[in-house]
Amino acid sequence: MADTRRAPSLRSVPVAVRISPKQMSREDYDRMIHELEASGLSEPEGRLYHAAYGEDQVEMFEVWRSQEEFEAHRDRTFAVLQGTDVSTFDVRPLHSEHPD
Repeated sequence: MADTRRAPSLRSVPVAVRISPKQMSREDYDRMIHELEASGLSEPEGRLYHAAYGEDQVEMFEVWRSQEEFEAHRDRTFAVLQGTDVSTFDVRPLHSEHPD
């Protein structure tokens, strides 16, 4: 008997997103967070986790419920980052929603 189960699409599973802007200092990151908070975009629907790391070169890591929810918020967030090259980001499906 053939296996008729389909693998879930990337759009229906939680995704990890790594954002690696070129030349973003911690001060740049703090400014961006302030602007996102002022615009009401700092806690978007669908984002489960956000972290930033690095001093001279800040990168961000996020977990979203789905790629679709990330994409719905991506353009608004990247608009706040005007002048910062955020063309480097990576979206990957999570293997487990509840890692041990």
